[in-house]
Amino acid sequence: MTKPTVTDPDAREKLHIAKMLLGGYAVVSVLTLLAIVVFSGNPDIVTDAVWIRGSILVVASLVTFALGASMAGGSRGSYRRVRIIAPAQVVAIGVIESVPGSFPVWFKIANGVCGALLMIVVLLTFARSVRAAFAS
Repeated sequence: MTKPTVTDPDAREKLHIAKMLLGGYAVVSVLTLLAIVVFSGNPDIVTDAVWIRGSILVVASLVTFALGASMAGGSRGSYRRVRIIAPAQVVAIGVIESVPGSFPVWFKIANGVCGALLMIVVLLTFARSVRAAFAS
């Protein structure tokens, strides 16, 4: 079975932008993990919770980026997965951002950037032209 091809120019553009934003999400996540490693000797900057969440963030971002690349190539299954995973990640980030004192400010800023990128991806993947491109 061949992958469906997205022919609508507006949908293709939105999918390309979503893929780039997911790439940005992955880059910010990897850079955040690098900062965790660099500052791991300072418990005021890097807590155990930061290590755990930072590691989860990298894995989630890389998986989501891979799905986004596949989605942009026309994979209906990847499109469905991104439409489920991206909003779930936005909610998780929102919860993390709202809990006072749960994470250092620098980490919340990095998470906020990731959340903003993902929110735009959610809006793009729920756009009418993109939904139509993957309609059964």
